[in-house]
Amino acid sequence: MAAFKNLLPPQVKVKRVNKEGKSEIKEVEAENIVRGDIIVLVGGDAIPADIRIIQCSDDMAVDNASITGESLPIKRKAVTTDDDPLETKNLCFFGTQVPEGSCEGIVIQVGDNTFLGRIAALALGTDSKQTPINIEIEHFIHIISAIAIFLGVTFFLIGQFVVQAEPITNLVFVIGIIVANVPEGLLATVTVALTLTATKMVKKKVLVKNLEGVETLGSTSCICSDKTGTLTKNDMTVVQIVYGGPNGFETFDCRSSFTNGRETHDPSSAAFQRLQRCGTLCNKATFKPESKFDEDGKAKPFRMGVLQGDGTIIDEVVWKTVGNASEGAMIKFCHEFRDIEDYRATNPVVIEIPFNSKNKYQAHVHKLEDGSRAVLMKGAPERIIDRCTEAFINGEVVDFPEDAKNVVKKLQDHMSENGLRVLGFCERVLPTDKYPDNYEYISNMDDYETSNFPIGDFFEEKNREALVQADALDPSKLKPFHPNAKEGMVFLGLMALIDPPRDAVPGAVALCKTAGIKVIMVTGDHPKTAAAIAKSVGILWGDTREDIMRKNAEKARPDGSIGLMAGDPGYMDPDDAEAIVVPGPKISADMPQERWDEILMHPQIVFARTSPQQKLVIVENNQRLGHIVAVTGDGVNDSPALKKGDIGVAMGIAGSDVSKNAADMILLDDNFASIVSGVEEGRLIFDNLKKSICYTLTSNIPEITPFLCFVTLSTPLPLPTILILAIDLGTDLVPAISMAYEEAEADIMKRPPRNSKVDRLVTKKLIFLAYLQIGIMQATAGFYTWLVVLNDYGYPPHILPGIDRGEMFGRQVLFCRFSGGQYVNKDGEIDPTRDPSEVPPSVEYPLWDRGDGGYIIDCEYSATNLIGPGGENCGTNCQEAESTEYFDVDDFEPTTGEAATGDARLNSLESMLALMADDYFPYIPWRGRMSPFWKNQWLYWDTDDLETLGGAYGGAEPITYFRFQLNGLYSIGLADPDFSQDGGSDILISDDALEAAESGTEAWQANQDTDPVVSWYRTLLGGQGANEQPIVDNYEHDQQYEDAVFCNGFPGATHPLTTACQTVYDNMELFMPAFCEDECSLACSLARTATDDIIGLQADGTPYRYGDDVSDAQVCMNIASRMTALEALRHSQGAFFVSIVVVQWADLLICKTRWLSIRSQGMKNSTLNFGLFFETALAAWLCYCLPIHVLGTRNLRLTHWFPGIPFSIMIFVYDETRKFLMRVTSPETVDAATGQVIRVKGWLERNTYY
Repeated sequence: MAAFKNLLPPQVKVKRVNKEGKSEIKEVEAENIVRGDIIVLVGGDAIPADIRIIQCSDDMAVDNASITGESLPIKRKAVTTDDDPLETKNLCFFGTQVPEGSCEGIVIQVGDNTFLGRIAALALGTDSKQTPINIEIEHFIHIISAIAIFLGVTFFLIGQFVVQAEPITNLVFVIGIIVANVPEGLLATVTVALTLTATKMVKKKVLVKNLEGVETLGSTSCICSDKTGTLTKNDMTVVQIVYGGPNGFETFDCRSSFTNGRETHDPSSAAFQRLQRCGTLCNKATFKPESKFDEDGKAKPFRMGVLQGDGTIIDEVVWKTVGNASEGAMIKFCHEFRDIEDYRATNPVVIEIPFNSKNKYQAHVHKLEDGSRAVLMKGAPERIIDRCTEAFINGEVVDFPEDAKNVVKKLQDHMSENGLRVLGFCERVLPTDKYPDNYEYISNMDDYETSNFPIGDFFEEKNREALVQADALDPSKLKPFHPNAKEGMVFLGLMALIDPPRDAVPGAVALCKTAGIKVIMVTGDHPKTAAAIAKSVGILWGDTREDIMRKNAEKARPDGSIGLMAGDPGYMDPDDAEAIVVPGPKISADMPQERWDEILMHPQIVFARTSPQQKLVIVENNQRLGHIVAVTGDGVNDSPALKKGDIGVAMGIAGSDVSKNAADMILLDDNFASIVSGVEEGRLIFDNLKKSICYTLTSNIPEITPFLCFVTLSTPLPLPTILILAIDLGTDLVPAISMAYEEAEADIMKRPPRNSKVDRLVTKKLIFLAYLQIGIMQATAGFYTWLVVLNDYGYPPHILPGIDRGEMFGRQVLFCRFSGGQYVNKDGEIDPTRDPSEVPPSVEYPLWDRGDGGYIIDCEYSATNLIGPGGENCGTNCQEAESTEYFDVDDFEPTTGEAATGDARLNSLESMLALMADDYFPYIPWRGRMSPFWKNQWLYWDTDDLETLGGAYGGAEPITYFRFQLNGLYSIGLADPDFSQDGGSDILISDDALEAAESGTEAWQANQDTDPVVSWYRTLLGGQGANEQPIVDNYEHDQQYEDAVFCNGFPGATHPLTTACQTVYDNMELFMPAFCEDECSLACSLARTATDDIIGLQADGTPYRYGDDVSDAQVCMNIASRMTALEALRHSQGAFFVSIVVVQWADLLICKTRWLSIRSQGMKNSTLNFGLFFETALAAWLCYCLPIHVLGTRNLRLTHWFPGIPFSIMIFVYDETRKFLMRVTSPETVDAATGQVIRVKGWLERNTYY
């Protein structure tokens, strides 16, 4: 509305009656005028209200460009000439200008009731629509959010009730799953893509006010374009001339976009030079002096190359004119042949007869360079031709009979039919004997009707005589014509002018047709002019109904008569016309939809003489038919349609402030071709967003499937949540954003506009490709790499399913059954005394090596069949060895002592013995010993040290400490000899482990007296029961117990079961700590095997014996089994992460194109190339930068980068093959009329082209 207010002039001259009752002219504020005021306007004034003209000068004209788009001022008079307010000549409208003349008018409407006021109301009442890209992103967010939340909730329930993971761990998993599904780079990609495009568009002379509008332009299927200033230059230009050459009068082309740059006239021709002289001298227009110089004061050439918005450079006249637009066009044409100022200076004007609406001509008398005088005249062709008796042809003055005149008139009619404004030119060189130097030239004499020099008034005299004979005039009231004025003129030729198309527009319209975009011209100009421009730029290229009917009427029938009828050979049915020119009066808002559909089904449409309301209705009906409509406009009248369109495009030079405020984009050079550049950029945005999303979504499957594997197969977790975040927020982010920098594919402007109902940002085909094709391949690469790394470190694939129920991998001692192989020490020396198939390893030889043909049968963890109450747990002293710290001392009884474990589920001595009875023994892989992560200290780890971030010992909190291997063992039997207590909770162990435990328990019960692995326990337990019977028979492998005694060799004075615990210590040395006064060492740990009561070494080498005070000693545990598993898992998880990065190399390359081969697209996107480097460098940094190991990555072997490479190659070859077959099986044809590529979709395209 503020912009509408700016159209008001500050002061207005108003006729008002003063106190004396006399009328006087006052200047008042424009906002204070009211209906009924009589206002006075002169040339240069802005019209402050809608007025009806009472009286005006003959040359009164208004510039209605802001309302109708007409390039030329329109004459005004004081009489009604048409019922249409826009057509009648006695109305002037608020917001328009008076370029020449003067008038008085009565105010008929003010403010909101004016014509433009109603336009303002339309603009305010038009709601802005949600942009297509906004709709698509919202649609995608709904889809991906639903998937993410569904999977997150599902996995949370599985983790909580099936896996029974810790709540915090479970919550982290759920967050990871949700994060894995959300493309975090999308927001940045959208923002970067829109911002980049907006920046590029500024270079192409397009200012983007609404970033999302660029993509809307890419979705555009219909452009409703204004004519003046958008399709045309808003600069009248001479495009054709007629003069008498060797073959008589002919039409010649002048260099312009209307003639496609053709120039056929001959500047050396005498006839051309006479026409050029008349056009230069009988002309009052001049060039603006300031336009001849640049900002630095340097002279500018008359014509120079001007950069257009589409990147082309077009040769244009850069000097600006002052004066009438038609006369300005003539001097721009003539100046190239001779400087007009020099011409006029050497041929000065003697007298002028100005143009008026009555005479319709302008005449000058000039003193020519040779000293003679000449009358030069221009005006309406019909007035000029009939005033001539002679013509200048091929350098000679010859007679100009009627047949010659008819030839010229036909040439004039043909140009007029093409929408050109035609002016005629003539002259008469005056003989010096009749018109000497001192002759007084008079244009308006008292005694005569006309001037006293030749102007061809014999023609007017004939017309007046005919009117007198018809009694239409009273001869007594008429003045005679001066004899000199009746002398005939010499006809020179014609000049045809038009506001020509911009040079780049025809190519841009052709590109629109190729891209399947319908271009509709909507203008306030005359239908013939609109149709001429539409044909010259390619909006119309076929015949209209009227053209077909005319051609039928002109053709001869077989019987010789003129006018073809239906059924005659060569007859064309007018109903088949593909082009239509619709005048505004023939359409209305209440016109039936069927009629609108009939009009809009034409592929070639021009709407002429349209009002703002009609333009709005045209836009609405195109939108009703499903089009995404772009609307261009420059005038105030265009603002409602600009706001109603899916994207409004205003003109930066000729555009009003109102139209610029209503638009989403502004063409800084007013060039339609810039819109087409915007269409390409908009399509590119949509393409690149699709590519970015596809790239991002492919990694979802390798991020989600590891958790599925963990949940369903109970394997160790292949990819932790923190590395999922490292992918989504780290390695994938820059490559995803780099897609915004990708150049357009070669076929981007050959595709039809996207169907917003079908071709969504995210489609089923995109999901299918990203998840079920590329995603599956990536997941396969990740799992393969994960298995390879674990196998390299001693954990073959067949042992992994079911092994990590309860998340014990890397936290507890792993038990395995072996077929062959050998036990070795850290130096690889073999233990010849022990068969791994039958007995467990010793403290001295704890590692297993496959040797010759040995292999692992399977592996299990012991059952977590102990869950002690909270009680007074160990607090922050869990790593201390004192056994009493693990009991509620106040309530302790020898047979019912309660294990205070913070409600953690624990492995018991009995569950381990059950596995060992079934030949499952502690497993430390020799391959792990040969790995880069191996530490000898794991065989004798000081429990005061933090073993790993978040792991056990080193001051761990109870909630963490009790989830890891303890520095001792809990015995259920020592606290509950008859195994009668029930903990009442599920056992966190796999079915295979339970079966193994059941088998072990049966073996234990059957062989408890003879099996050395368990016989000692029967003796121990039999000595504790009241009846001293082998009550181990009552032990149930799948029962949950809550009472236990903790044994680890610490001789607590208050411990009631010191002797029993010593027996446990002596028989389970691998699970018991060594006490070393100086520091933990292998020698100290091995000293325990010397005699059964030695539990470590003092600083001087003296052994600690059971019962000694070891309060000053270090507590040293063998944690090699779980630490090797943990580190192998971390390496494998890091390798899984790296494999995703490796396959994302290929994914990034295949996402560069949706249809073409990467050979066609090339690798010119430097940001994408950097993205490849970035994700690789970041992955390496996360793996090899030690402080970052907090994320769970490790220093990978170089060879562990390689397993993903074959899969990366496979993905690349697969997708290139898919695209090749898609192109081969989808044949293309080209529409000869439009150049649009029409593709017959093959099976592959229908099912995989996203």
